[in-house]
Amino acid sequence: MDLQRFTEPIEVRFSNDGKSLTLLQGFYYYRKGSSADDQSAIKVPRGFHTDGFSNFGADFVLPRFGKGLKCAVLHDYLCVEFHAGRVSRAFADKVFLEAMIETRAFSRVKAYMIYASVRGYAIYKGYK
Repeated sequence: MDLQRFTEPIEVRFSNDGKSLTLLQGFYYYRKGSSADDQSAIKVPRGFHTDGFSNFGADFVLPRFGKGLKCAVLHDYLCVEFHAGRVSRAFADKVFLEAMIETRAFSRVKAYMIYASVRGYAIYKGYK
């Protein structure tokens, strides 16, 4: 099987400097209300490269490769899709929030705080 379900453990290879990782196996994220045969599932491919949670050095608040990592990988992938013009940044951020809440990666309060920070950054940068 080339792709996993979002709920399965993530398989990665860390870079030598420990600052990024590469997916050894891709995965699907099924949006809330979608099914396994739904064509709108988001596919994050094997080989995707990410830096985990962008926390601007605040590892004590949100570790770069901690709990909810797959949500961060999904968001990074959607941000690449945003820069390629295939999705909006608001969509990428909304899916990120949805994934954090649906998988219970964080409490709702912490998920919304993380979401607010990524939305604030996107608005600051002028991303739509």
